[in-house]
Amino acid sequence: MDYFEIDVISNVLGFLNNPADLIRASAVSRSWRHHVVANGLCKKLWLRKFPQVANVAYAVEDSDGIIKLSNISSGNPENWEALKRDHKIYSFLLQPLAKPIICPKDCLGFPIGASSTDHDLAENVINTLTPIDRYPGGASYWSSKGERDPTVPENILYRLITSISIVTEVHIRPFQAFWEPGRPVYSPKSVRFRLGRPKFMEDVEIDVCPVQQPSVDKYIWTYTSPVFPMAQESCLQQFKLPEPVVCVGGIFQIELFGRSGRGPLDGLFYICLGYIRVLGHSLEPAFNLEMYPSGELQLKYYPHALDVLHRSFAGERSSSVDEAESERLLQRAELLLEEMAEEILDEWD
Repeated sequence: MDYFEIDVISNVLGFLNNPADLIRASAVSRSWRHHVVANGLCKKLWLRKFPQVANVAYAVEDSDGIIKLSNISSGNPENWEALKRDHKIYSFLLQPLAKPIICPKDCLGFPIGASSTDHDLAENVINTLTPIDRYPGGASYWSSKGERDPTVPENILYRLITSISIVTEVHIRPFQAFWEPGRPVYSPKSVRFRLGRPKFMEDVEIDVCPVQQPSVDKYIWTYTSPVFPMAQESCLQQFKLPEPVVCVGGIFQIELFGRSGRGPLDGLFYICLGYIRVLGHSLEPAFNLEMYPSGELQLKYYPHALDVLHRSFAGERSSSVDEAESERLLQRAELLLEEMAEEILDEWD
C-alpha cells in the first residue's frame, strides 16, 4: 500500500464499515496507522454511521482529564497531534456502537401526547405502555378520534427512558374491539418512525399526563424510517429498522397512515392501538447527554463505564445493578401514579 497514492489508500480503507475492522487496520503497521489517523477515518466512519450526532459538541472524560471539541462536524485538524487525539476519541466512541445488542430492552419512557384521543381518560395513550389490553370489565387501549376521511393520519409522541439510546426495532399491536359485532381490528394501514430532540430546553414537555395535540414543530428530527405496511390483525407486529439508529435527545414519534376500521354506530374511521414498545438499549452510563437552554447539546463519554455497557448489551448484569434499577423503576411508578391521580381528581372536580 505504500506504493499507492494517498487518495487511493483513503478510498480503499474507506470501505471498512465495521468499526472493529477499522481499528484493527490501524494496528497492522505504522504505515497503516498513519493512513488511518491522517485521513481521519474513525471520525468519518462515526459521522457516516451515526449522522444523528453530527452537530453535537462533546467531551471525553478519563484519568487524564476532559478533552473538549467545539463540534463533531468541525473542519479537519491542522496538526498531527490533533489528528492523533481525534483518532483516539473516535475509536473510543465507535467501540460500544460496534457491539451487537444481544439482549435488547424496551426504551419507551412515557408518552408526550397524541394528535387526537377519542376519550381522554378511558382511551388515553398511556394505555399503550402496558401489554395487557383486556381485563375483567374493560379494555386498555388508545383510540384516535373518528374521521369520515380514512386517509387522515395520526401521530403519537413519546419520551425514551434516557436522552441517548440505540433503537433497533419497534413492536406494535393494533387493538381489536372484542365487544363490537365482527370483532373489528382498528389498525392503521402503514406506520413510520421518527427520532429526534427538542429544539430548546423550554420545549421539553414534562407533564405527567399526556397532552392533546403536542406540537411536532418543537422538535428536530434526526432520523426518519421507511414506511412499513401493517397487517390488519390484532397481533404484535415487528418492524426492524434497516440499521441501528442512535437517538440523540430521547424523542420518539410514531406516524400512523390510513384507517381500516369503521365504527358500527357512527360510521367513522378510527385507529386503535393496544401495545407499543421500542427495542434497543440505552447508552448510559458510558454516554450522557446534556441540553443547555440555548438548545446546544453536549455529549459526554466516560471510558471507565464502557465495560458496564458492553455487559449490559450482552444481558450480563450484577445483582446490585438489578436492585438499583428495580428500586428506581418502583419509585418512578409510585411518583407517576400519585401525580396522575392528583391531575385526574382535579379534572373531576
